[in-house]
This record gives sequence, C-alpha cells and structure tokens, in this order.
Amino acid sequence: MNQIRIPQGMRDLISEECEKKEALKTRIEKVFASYGYRPLKTPAIEYLETYANGYGDMADEEMYKFFDQEGRTLVLRADMTVPIARMCASKFSNAMPPFRFRYCSDVFKVRHTFAGQRSEVTDCGIELIGCDSRSDLEVLCTALDTMQAIGAKEYVLEIGNSEFFRNACHATHLSEEAGRRLAQLIDRKSMVELQEYLKTLELEERSRNFFQQLPMLGGGQEALLQAEQISFTDSLKDEVQTLKDLYADLQSLGYGSQIRFDFGKVPHLDYYTGIIFEGYVGNVGTSVLSGGRYDSLLKKFGRDLPACGFSVKLDSLIDILPEEKTDITKLYYERGKEAEALKQAKQLRQKGAVELVEKVREEKA
Repeated sequence: MNQIRIPQGMRDLISEECEKKEALKTRIEKVFASYGYRPLKTPAIEYLETYANGYGDMADEEMYKFFDQEGRTLVLRADMTVPIARMCASKFSNAMPPFRFRYCSDVFKVRHTFAGQRSEVTDCGIELIGCDSRSDLEVLCTALDTMQAIGAKEYVLEIGNSEFFRNACHATHLSEEAGRRLAQLIDRKSMVELQEYLKTLELEERSRNFFQQLPMLGGGQEALLQAEQISFTDSLKDEVQTLKDLYADLQSLGYGSQIRFDFGKVPHLDYYTGIIFEGYVGNVGTSVLSGGRYDSLLKKFGRDLPACGFSVKLDSLIDILPEEKTDITKLYYERGKEAEALKQAKQLRQKGAVELVEKVREEKA
C-alpha cells in the first residue's frame, strides 16, 4: 500500500487543477512582465550553508536535507529570495543595479501533519534589487495589480513596518532577547501574555502603552492616526509619516480602498528592514501574498544592495478560483481512418483544441 502513497504534505494535481494553476500563473507573470521584471530560474537544490548564511535563525529541521557525493549537506530550496540573493552577488557581481527579477518555482518546507499546510508549494514573485525605500510604492502597486489579476472578487493588502517596532525597542533600550520575546507575543496577538511580560520590564508608562496597543493597532487611515498618537519619539513619528505619504500616493493611484495597515505585523525582525505586507482574498484564511523590504540580506553574500519583493502562493488560490473552461472539439472517426482523422484535426486545430474519439462499433445481433 505504501508504494502508491505520496509523502505527507505533498499533493497530486489533476487536469482541472493544473489548468487553473497554469492560467493563474500566466495572469500573474503578465503583470510582472508589464513592470519590466525579467524571468530567472535557480536550481531546486542548494547548499544548507547558503540558507544558514541568509537566514541566521532558520531552523534546518524545516528543510529537506540530503548529502552529495562529497558529504556536503544539500537542501531542497525553501524559498526563492535567498537563491536570488546568492545569484545576484555572483552572476551579477559586475552588473549595475537596479535588477528586476521574476520567478515561478516550487519551494519546499517540512510541515507538521497536524498543521494542515503543504510541504511543496509554487511561489510566483518578484525581487527589486538595488533600489531604496523610495521604490516601495512600485513594489506595492505591482502587488496590488497582481491581486487584481488573480480574479478574486474581494482582496486587501495589509501593510506594516518593522522599523516602527525596532525603533521603539531601541528608544527604550530593550535587550535583543526582550525585543524578540515582545515581537513573538505581538505577532501572535497574545494580549494576556504580553501584558504580563510588559510588567517584568522597566518601562515608562507611555512606552508600555505603546507595546500593549501594537497587536490590535490596525485598520484603515484611522490606524495611522492612532499610531501617531502613541508614538513617543520623533523617529516613530517619522515612520508613521512615511506610511501616511505612501498611503496618499496609493490613494492617488486608485488603490486606497484595498489598503489596510497592521502595526502588529512584526515577524522576522532579523530579516525585514522596512515595510512588511500581506495580501488576503475572500474565503482564504491565510495570506496568499507576502513580502517586504530586506536591505541587509545581499550584504551577507558579498554585495551590499537594498531590496524589496514579494511572492504569491499559487496553491492557496486553486480551490477558490472558478474552473478554467477549455473548449475542446471532439472529432469522431472510424477504426482504420486514423491518418485521415489526424489530417482533418490538424486543420481544425488552427481554431482550437481537438480530441480524437474512435467511434464505437455496434455489435451485430
């Protein structure tokens, strides 16, 4: 029985699902190409040390590992950002930025069986490398146009800012350990635990109030006003102003109704260095698009360049999208007339797909 099973976390896709996935991929890549992003592919296998270099805190038990003939540890790629950073620092070491890359590749992570997540998913995304935070607007517009191209009736892009939380930790002289703990509690929106943990820290009332409000500080334009009110340093107010300016630009471009803010979005602080954003569509409980600014990653590979990007999880969208109907003409033929049927089908295929169907002979009584 085990010979016909597939590994946990994997999934077979049948014809209709493949067609929906291919159609979705085509629509998304058309948006990427319209913004000038060029395609690339990286190997499905990387050295473990490549990811260890890119993500200092990445748990290698989440990666599929094996060994090459020389005993070095290899992994199936867990994302596309690190391989692209590696490639950009090597293959493009003498090229002048900016670089606009797009990709659509399978990535692999070991998932617990009870989590209900897949271990193999297809990521379609972009990376804009060599441009500072002034290019955030372009990346966000690309993300919004991508979500529109997906075809969902309702969608929203939630934007956060890792610097908002980081600057508050710096202003209150919190240790790195305390900052990580706060980030975990805020990201999980664990209000009771957060309140109890804040009591153990030597903080002024205004800074304690700041951290306590972050998990639920989200929404539309009113969230920006609330964030400004609880900001207790000029640097925090500057970060809010940056988001306000970004929101004004997005409104002027016609995206205002699709934008929300979430100041409690503070995961992976050792990776993100600016905006963080996630895209949601109706009837899907998790984000289907995620990204942000990561200005420190490429430096780890020997080329110090700012970067921003995002990816779309295609597999999260397959079940909610309408079936892609492909019109196929059926051409019936008699046994022995295959060549004639193929000749006729060749002419018909100029107008669309043609499927040959042999006529069933009736048995004589």
